Amino acid sequence: MTRRQVWSVLATMIALGAPLAAQAQDMKRCEQLAAYYDRYGGGRVSEGRMPVGRLERELGYDECRKGNTAGGAKLLEEAIRRTGYNVPPV
Repeated sequence: MTRRQVWSVLATMIALGAPLAAQAQDMKRCEQLAAYYDRYGGGRVSEGRMPVGRLERELGYDECRKGNTAGGAKLLEEAIRRTGYNVPPV
């Protein structure tokens, strides 16, 4: 393998690795938000119905698992806000 080929392979690996690392970090944020909701807001029931924000929590985490971490995180943040809590910092 020539030097040029080695550099080409390394550049490709770096280019592909950065988005994967960012996606993993985004998924960690989704998991953090879901756990925060479950711990602090998941038990708040409104008029004997489903807990406040539960639908947003489920839809948000599902979006994160599908790869739409930005949209999923927004839904998870909305679920937390609906329970009356502040969204935790990153």
